[in-house]
Amino acid sequence: MIDLSLIEIASALDKTILINNSCSEAENKADDLVISFVCTDTRTIESKSKIDNEGTLFVALKGPHFDAHKFLLEAQELGVSALIVEDLIDDVTSIPQIQVKNTRVALAKISQIARNKSSAKFIGVTGSSGKTTVKEMIASILKQKGNTFATIGNFNNSIGVPLSLLQIEKTTEYAVLELGASQIGEITFTADLVNPQVALVNNVSAAHLEGFGDLQGVAEAKSEIYASLSMTGTAVINLDDDFAKYFLQKCQSKVMTYSVNDSVNNFNISNKENDEIKADVYAQNIILDSHHKASFDLIFKSEQVKITLPLVGKHNINNALAAASCCLAIGCSLAKIAKGLSNVTSVDGRLNIAYHSSGCRIIDDTYNANLDSIKVAIDLLSEYQSPKIFVLGDMAELGDQARQAHEEVGNYALTKNIDRLYTYGEFTKLSHNAFNPEISLSGRHFNNHSDLSQALLDELKTDATILVKGSRSSHMEKIVHSLLEAEVADNNKNNKQANAKLKSEMAEGEI
Repeated sequence: MIDLSLIEIASALDKTILINNSCSEAENKADDLVISFVCTDTRTIESKSKIDNEGTLFVALKGPHFDAHKFLLEAQELGVSALIVEDLIDDVTSIPQIQVKNTRVALAKISQIARNKSSAKFIGVTGSSGKTTVKEMIASILKQKGNTFATIGNFNNSIGVPLSLLQIEKTTEYAVLELGASQIGEITFTADLVNPQVALVNNVSAAHLEGFGDLQGVAEAKSEIYASLSMTGTAVINLDDDFAKYFLQKCQSKVMTYSVNDSVNNFNISNKENDEIKADVYAQNIILDSHHKASFDLIFKSEQVKITLPLVGKHNINNALAAASCCLAIGCSLAKIAKGLSNVTSVDGRLNIAYHSSGCRIIDDTYNANLDSIKVAIDLLSEYQSPKIFVLGDMAELGDQARQAHEEVGNYALTKNIDRLYTYGEFTKLSHNAFNPEISLSGRHFNNHSDLSQALLDELKTDATILVKGSRSSHMEKIVHSLLEAEVADNNKNNKQANAKLKSEMAEGEI
């Protein structure tokens, strides 16, 4: 992180530094104290020596189900240099404490100090689906240009974003931050901290509807990222999204648009002057190879470059155009964009392909799920040869639309000629019923992982493609792990088949 003095932090929080509940002793000890690391979890520092933990500030967060004040003595024993607390702890006697009303707010203010000291160019990314993939694509491109930081994992909420900002170094030239939300106002909070020069809403779909109410509510929440831009910032807008017109009308900054299909937006969107909007960035000559990976010509103004994606799925064309547009907005060349996109690696739990020893192809798409991302997964599965087997866990946080959305998934899988649908959870029973209740071989519904995994063993004996998906709360990654570790009959023969297929498809570029 960018070094901050403890006195600087206390000043920003408008609070006094205390030792033994005394200001006078603290003044001498805090004078030269520099903070070089901020943590909220003692597990992140317990493997370090006390010397290594010098300069560490521990922020004791509180929540409905946790209270880090319980670990203040442990933090002191591990050698942290200072504490941010809501409640002073008498047993902590040797290190400075800063008492605040709300440690979450304090963490955000500290991250804002660091952000304001950074000279990096910042890109903020949000959306209902694909935002992590787009973030990784942007980072892969920007690494061709300079020292780049990108959000690690899913640190995209009101705690994760401040912690991400506090990982940015003085030498960082580019930073891409992922912003998530489950309620109105959350992106306003995090986007104001990030203060991006470029902002993107990748798409709007039925995700977190419990917090937003409906799709319009989702769009309003996502649009908060555009409100964080200054007049000189750039809003990157997906013209293929149903809410593109809404975003165009909301934006006060510069705008860069993109579209998969054509240079002219298919929805005939008009801007505030009622002039026709043409996409600044778009794709032509799209080709999907035999492994369902895309190549296309990326067009920007009078220039173009050939893009070859190493990720499966036609939907990644849209993700690539989004990433390219963000990078063009801060001055990347088309050559660097092409190279960066060719080097991007898949994110865990997002359409990762693996093989069972039997030769069965297993596609892990278990990171999360909403209606649109499930349809994307079904589209991909439908392109493989039969048998095509879809394993689905519940979609979470859909509120009143949960029943309708799960029924829609079953119907969609049926129209896409998926051979069998296996479901797990409460609402996926509706998906199962909608898929095809008259045919007993079309799949089954389960109430626990164990029975589902056992039933899928028979599918491992076929040359099938099994795609597993569900919201995080469904823990469908357990199904993937159990499938890959399962043993089936004729294992020696199957091992040879799987190894041969693996070598062949690695050579041809599928994985």
